[in-house]
Amino acid sequence: MGRLRIINGDEVRRLLTVEDVRPALADAMARFSGGETYQHPRITVDPPQFDGMALLMPAASAGGRTLGFKLLSMFDRSVERGLPSVQGLVILLDAVYGEPLAIIDGTVVTEIRTAAVTAEATDRLARADAVTMGVIGAGVQARGHLEALAEVRPWKTVRLWSRTAERARLLAEWGRDRGIPVQVVDSAREAAADADVVCTATSDCSPVLADGDVAENGAHINAIGAFGPECRELPTELVARSTIVVDSREAVLRESGDLLIPMREGAIGESAIAAELGEVIAGRHPGRTGDGETTLFETLGLPIQDVVACDLVYERAVERGVGQEIAFP
Repeated sequence: MGRLRIINGDEVRRLLTVEDVRPALADAMARFSGGETYQHPRITVDPPQFDGMALLMPAASAGGRTLGFKLLSMFDRSVERGLPSVQGLVILLDAVYGEPLAIIDGTVVTEIRTAAVTAEATDRLARADAVTMGVIGAGVQARGHLEALAEVRPWKTVRLWSRTAERARLLAEWGRDRGIPVQVVDSAREAAADADVVCTATSDCSPVLADGDVAENGAHINAIGAFGPECRELPTELVARSTIVVDSREAVLRESGDLLIPMREGAIGESAIAAELGEVIAGRHPGRTGDGETTLFETLGLPIQDVVACDLVYERAVERGVGQEIAFP
């Protein structure tokens, strides 16, 4: 009889930090772009009678030891119960015997691994002298990115805006308590104005910025929030003038409205995608080539990232006796 370990969100936070997992994710992204990993294209379950959808994301660990299946739900009414807009879990299996090893809170894993990948992208693509950051959104991902990017550059100013002023105020207080110089501003435009780095972390389906809101003298943009071919956070003009780096060409060409809408408009072609982040990490693409260049990291999240993060969570949980063990089957 096997032992199945259940690891909740609070336990994930105790076991995993952005800095813990970032090197492993960087290695996995380089392997992914080199064709050395396995993941199945994301499966979307979108029944027309529901105001929401579920996503199934399968992948194998880089070393082939485990299989992971992340299930995420995105339902509009989750906020009515004070729940995150994105919820989920990861099921981890032994890749040799098929034995279920763990059920892990996928909401927290998603927050941490997404922020870690964005931190890696920002470190490689933003100007070395970047000191001002604008963050648009005040949800879970905005919080995770505030914390993760605090380790990337010595921010002198962080400007935050959200449609929900109270959420922005609370997140700014949270950030300041951790030594991050966050100030709430009155508009997305003010948050982005003259910022060296801009992070969009909203659930909007239409642009939250205009092209002129983002400086033309070398800004870096992290587009994190929009999901689906009809949803975008960025305007066509801004995307068209940027050097675009993505986590996966295949994924963004299927699911990223930030890129697909400008493509349908004829503003850019597939060749506008300069590189995958893994190619930059592996040294096959230079990333930023000049201080005046606008760079854009378009990320949808990859199943391989979840499996890498969950492998580390599971290993540490076993070592430290964290989580609830049950007999299975």
